[in-house]
Amino acid sequence: MAKSVYSVVLSDEVVAEIDRLAYAEGTSRSKLIDRVLAEYAGCDTQSRRMTDIFSCIEEMARPLRQFRLLMTPSDELFQLKSAVPYKYNPTVKYAVELYEGDSAAMGEVRVSMRTQSGALLAALHRFFLLWAGLEQQGFAQGDALEYQIEEGKYTRRLRPMQGAQSVQVGEAIAGYIRLFDRALQAYFDRLGDGQTAAGRAATAAFTRGLTQEVAQL
Repeated sequence: MAKSVYSVVLSDEVVAEIDRLAYAEGTSRSKLIDRVLAEYAGCDTQSRRMTDIFSCIEEMARPLRQFRLLMTPSDELFQLKSAVPYKYNPTVKYAVELYEGDSAAMGEVRVSMRTQSGALLAALHRFFLLWAGLEQQGFAQGDALEYQIEEGKYTRRLRPMQGAQSVQVGEAIAGYIRLFDRALQAYFDRLGDGQTAAGRAATAAFTRGLTQEVAQL
């Protein structure tokens, strides 16, 4: 949706309250006003769509003990973290970034971990390779998925869900994160029994949790 600059006269008290709310939400004055007016007028703007999608992810994460919400630096980004059952309880961070104006992908999910442990990075890398293979086998047109594996980081571009409402998209992305985390937890839970046992546990968690909606991403 195109945007333009408009001159609007507002009361100082209203602007002060808008600025306070915008600061609390980590957004800008213009974006907050745009969203409020869109909701009032019933317009489905990109900003409103992003807010609805992130709200679904937040609703998924809040009741689950393993997830902790993180402050987000922009309206296009949502972040949360989860503890990994390994020495010293390291955490993995999930970041969801939504794109504007990209018809090939609606966004990406980034999974990352900061650690100095070479053994942990190696185990995480093996899990990323396993996960990529599971996605290719279990997702719709899995051989066409776009992903990147780096040291301590997995990035996956999300395919557009044609005709889906914001809530449906949000639930699918939330389901993807939940599925990824369950497989990751299962993998590290059994890592002490060897790579084969860990891989089987992660595969079983993936198979049990994969839904048709998530498989579209």
